[in-house]
Amino acid sequence: MPPSADRPAAAPGHTPRGGRQRDPAADRAILDSTLALLSDGCSFGDLSMDLVAQRAGVARATIYRRWRNKEELVLAALSALDLPVPPLDGLGLRDRLVTLVDQLRHRGQDTNLHRLIGSLLGEAVRRPQLVQRFEETVVAARHEAMLRALRDGVADGELRADLDLDDAVELLTGPMAARLILRQRPVESVAFAETIVDTFLNGTRTTRAGRRPGTAPEHIPPPQEPPL
Repeated sequence: MPPSADRPAAAPGHTPRGGRQRDPAADRAILDSTLALLSDGCSFGDLSMDLVAQRAGVARATIYRRWRNKEELVLAALSALDLPVPPLDGLGLRDRLVTLVDQLRHRGQDTNLHRLIGSLLGEAVRRPQLVQRFEETVVAARHEAMLRALRDGVADGELRADLDLDDAVELLTGPMAARLILRQRPVESVAFAETIVDTFLNGTRTTRAGRRPGTAPEHIPPPQEPPL
């Protein structure tokens, strides 16, 4: 699914060159062609500026004026498919976290994006710096929004002060990513995001927040002893 025309073509990793006026149509053609090649099965290793230029109908120099290398180009193309961080003002901790986790589901409705991110993750062993750049650019704003919500939860006394926030973000995002990207299973509603967040909060809330850490929610029956 190509990025919509009303989304800005500029993206993380994008480095404009020179003083010429940019042609938005060329930007879209380059990003669309990059995504199309990757979706058609072209690996990151086989992708080249020449292939993208040929598919987009532009000169290779036109691409290099915008992106220094194919790593930056691929990151820009993935950014063009991403969604902005949703508004969170006025929401409590649980609702902020549910909103952010559930947005992964909305991003996940785009199976093309699933496939592209899966392909990127497949490069992790050979090119760990590419995955690191993906985290530092494409998903950085959402990661920071989740960290901010968790910091506020700690500051307000809702979450334990010893909580490792980076680990917490992985705990919150991992299940949704695993279901959508690794297992390719659809998530039909917000209920899965709510389950992820409630399970997380059950183990990280302070006593002051109303429940002893690690205590199971009331609606979940205690485990039964196995029959002898």
